[in-house]
Amino acid sequence: MILVTGATGHIGNVLVRELHLRYPEETIRVLLMPGEKLDMFHGLTLDLFYGDIRNQADVHQMVSGARLVFHLAGLVDIAPRHPGLLEQVNVGGTANIVSACLASGVQRLVYVSSVHALPDLPDDQPIVEIKDFPVPDLLGPYAQTKSAATALVYEGIAQGLDAVVVFPTGIIGPFDYRSSPMGRLFRYLSTQGWLKLVMSFKGAYNFVDVRDVVNGLLAAAEKGRSGEGYILSGHRMTMRETIRLVRQALNQRQPRIFLAPTWLVRAAAWLTGGFCRLLRIKPVFTPYSVAVLFSNANASCEKAARELGYQPRPLIETLRDTMDWMKEVGWVKKPKN
Repeated sequence: MILVTGATGHIGNVLVRELHLRYPEETIRVLLMPGEKLDMFHGLTLDLFYGDIRNQADVHQMVSGARLVFHLAGLVDIAPRHPGLLEQVNVGGTANIVSACLASGVQRLVYVSSVHALPDLPDDQPIVEIKDFPVPDLLGPYAQTKSAATALVYEGIAQGLDAVVVFPTGIIGPFDYRSSPMGRLFRYLSTQGWLKLVMSFKGAYNFVDVRDVVNGLLAAAEKGRSGEGYILSGHRMTMRETIRLVRQALNQRQPRIFLAPTWLVRAAAWLTGGFCRLLRIKPVFTPYSVAVLFSNANASCEKAARELGYQPRPLIETLRDTMDWMKEVGWVKKPKN
């Protein structure tokens, strides 16, 4: 039996479908919270386990009988609004998984950490894998909790757990059923094709296709070295390039783009973040997200390429497939014939 936590998330739902294709004779168990929608699993036969990653008894029962565990369950909060909950889910949930995997003697745990758990090096130095966690002085509660959780996995490895850690960068791509911040941004940009002049700023980040991350996870499970970590990065994309690639993917006319000064961008992020909190809207543009876009985006996937055969696809392919999928689910208007 193969267990996937965080199965309804962006990476999770793509991973579950790929596991179903690769291991048709094996039971795929997924952890679900009561009331979670399962539309993305239409047509699949799965073992549904309802429980709470924060509950140790639930986790031990869920892990029992699994040969392979993919631990993806976690919270991403770019506001951040609930640091206590981030700690409970990201750190406490991972502690429960490590404990259960050790007790059950699973063959392998694949833990999905984050590139944010790694040190943000200055001067565009290449960010590479490390094993000394948690990393001090990281930016924001999300990065801190993912780094602390990664430390727990390495503690489990020291106790005899066979585990591999992967560090994805910013996830984009089709099958984004929960509408991530970048997914919401792409949907917004798709409605702005009529604009001839667009404002942007100098920020950039490393983005990777969700399908490439899933391929990396499966390769890590099959041939990753126990106790090792692998960065699953893609390509650096500036905000200006994001606008242009979405237009290109939708065959829209390219706009003129002018860059706003950094001080104005940071001030606007504080204002919109507060405005979204007042209206209880999920924010896309926050002080944290702006800080990330001004941070080091030079994450190296050389180790994953060398040891796992990992190879990220071009960004334009990802954006085209994302827009096509959004058209199919009705999130982006199809062009009139």
